[in-house]
Amino acid sequence: MSKNLLLELGVEEIPHGILTDTIRQLKEITIEKLKGAGIEFGKIFVYGTPRRLAVQLTDVEELTASRSVEKKGPDWNNAFDKDGKPTKALEGFLAGNKAKLGEIEKRDLKGSFYVFLTKNEGGEMTESLLPKLLKGVILSLSFPKAMRWANFQTAFVRPIRWIVCLFNKDIIDFSIENIRSGNTSYGHRLLHNEGFTINNALDYKQALKEQNVFADNDQRKEMILDMIEKTAERLNTKPVLTNELVDTLVNLTEYPQIAVGKFEEEFLSLPPEVLISEMIDHQMFVPLRDVDGDLVNNFIITANIKPNNNVIEGNERVIRARFKDGKFFWEEDRKRKFDEYVDGLKNVTFAKGLGSLYQKAERMQRLVTYIAPKIGYQDSTENALRAAYLCKADLVTSMVNEFDELQGTMGYYYALNSGEKKEVAVSVREHYLPKFSGDSLPSLKEGILVSLADRIDNLFALYAQGRYVTGSKDPYALRRQTLGIIRILIEKEIHLDWGKLFEEILPLYHEFLAVDKSDFKKELLSFITTRIKTVFKEYEFAYDEIEAGILNDVSDIYDSYLRIKAIHEARKTEDFTNLAVAFKRVKNIIRGHKNIGVKDGLLKEEAEKILFEAYSKSEKVFTDTLNKKDYKNSVMILTSFREPVDRFFDDVLVMDKDEALKDNRIALLGGIDGLFMQFIDFEKLVVE
Repeated sequence: MSKNLLLELGVEEIPHGILTDTIRQLKEITIEKLKGAGIEFGKIFVYGTPRRLAVQLTDVEELTASRSVEKKGPDWNNAFDKDGKPTKALEGFLAGNKAKLGEIEKRDLKGSFYVFLTKNEGGEMTESLLPKLLKGVILSLSFPKAMRWANFQTAFVRPIRWIVCLFNKDIIDFSIENIRSGNTSYGHRLLHNEGFTINNALDYKQALKEQNVFADNDQRKEMILDMIEKTAERLNTKPVLTNELVDTLVNLTEYPQIAVGKFEEEFLSLPPEVLISEMIDHQMFVPLRDVDGDLVNNFIITANIKPNNNVIEGNERVIRARFKDGKFFWEEDRKRKFDEYVDGLKNVTFAKGLGSLYQKAERMQRLVTYIAPKIGYQDSTENALRAAYLCKADLVTSMVNEFDELQGTMGYYYALNSGEKKEVAVSVREHYLPKFSGDSLPSLKEGILVSLADRIDNLFALYAQGRYVTGSKDPYALRRQTLGIIRILIEKEIHLDWGKLFEEILPLYHEFLAVDKSDFKKELLSFITTRIKTVFKEYEFAYDEIEAGILNDVSDIYDSYLRIKAIHEARKTEDFTNLAVAFKRVKNIIRGHKNIGVKDGLLKEEAEKILFEAYSKSEKVFTDTLNKKDYKNSVMILTSFREPVDRFFDDVLVMDKDEALKDNRIALLGGIDGLFMQFIDFEKLVVE
């Protein structure tokens, strides 16, 4: 028999920025705890609004599943005293698990012996386990900032005001501080703030809907998008929407409604990014464009109740005041030439101990000078140097000081206004790209150069000081910036030797070097390698293909990508897979043997002569394909070895009693392995 389960937690307003993650946690923790208790269920649904968190499960079994559970106890040497009697450690383990001495066993765990106990569990009433389990779910939720209220010790994102917990119609009874679970929930704060009864766990969504609350996040999203699209269509416009804005609107509402606001046309003379940034990032409004793609002086307001005229006018006053500020900054900033702002960077710290932004811009210019000829962009050097000189200057303008999300964008407009070349202005704007996963890349070579220089400087400067990225610490977003470097190099098909780069630009960072040079290089390249593997997985390369093709060498990221891509494609063929199996055998045979060179006079069997001939003919050709980065033909040469290698193993006894013959055959296999190791390490491929 099974039942349905509902848990709703009523709270004061949850910040919209953390609601999505809290819903994710609620689902994951609930599943984890139910599975850990052996409670089987059908489907799980999680909901979240500013005022409530809820989880609903169908077909929850009334009895826990029978299962065998292993429990690890103390070290075997600490389990018994010198007389062979159980120590307190073992007695405590037995008591805690309600077990007898005869039930334990001694088990080897990585060279050390421990007490183990195997218990058959299950068959318990689910309802008896739910109070403790569901309370544990609630208290396991974590938040960037939690608070305590009244004189209670429980910390939560906001004060808890009610708990609903039903197993079908039955209340699951537990308490958190002074709040006891029941079947009473509360509706919309302004439209239906009275308590009401939920009679059955399955009634949850409909019961809330009758109280002007749409609990389902996906349903609210559909409602909001539908209302926005219809309103925009009525105005003969198109909405400007981002995923972040839509998520915010969903997380701010329980009963979403919309209205249209308006502002003066004079503000349309401002750069559209200024207006869009203010409307989306600061006010959560939806900007509108006409059929030509130009902004219009209307916007859409989303609210938790139907906005009346006073609400609409209030929002219009707010946006008008913000636009007036923007217009003032726009006019004031343009009274000076853009390059006149560069000196102001001398007073802005890049990072503690790493000088000013002015000094950073100087290093970026030197990096541009170094990188451009290395990647064939020397014709773009002049414009890239100018862009590197100017690219941070908008950080000291009034507009960016007020609207920091416009950095780069305002630099573009101010550069054009000052008569800079279009390529320079575009590169000032694009050097921040990509800003996030999946974002656009710089479109111009000049922008690519400045973007690479900016990110490389951040990496080298911070790592030179020993500010390494750790699992929990990445204050300068170096992971994201490194992923940007990797994407640019791969998608723009750029070969850049990181080994040479490190040695040649290191003098730029000597004054910051706070760690040993070898540690600096090791940590930096290790960090980059880890990021590379992350990106390669996003290209759907298997982990073992990455390990086999990367060869502990990421000096040229794009080259590694091309090699692994070739391996990925080749792996789909039977010849390549069979060759991989054979070369694992080769690895086992040659391990521990020195390659002494093949003596063709010792080749006795026809199969080994054929294999040696294939090796001799292919050696130079294969190396040429690697030098030309013609990896498609590299793979073709590899797979051509399948037949002679298979025949060799079928017809030739490698470990011959004649030591000379044995050593010669091992040398032949070692030579072939050494040749192919320039391209792939077959040993790291997982094959059936």
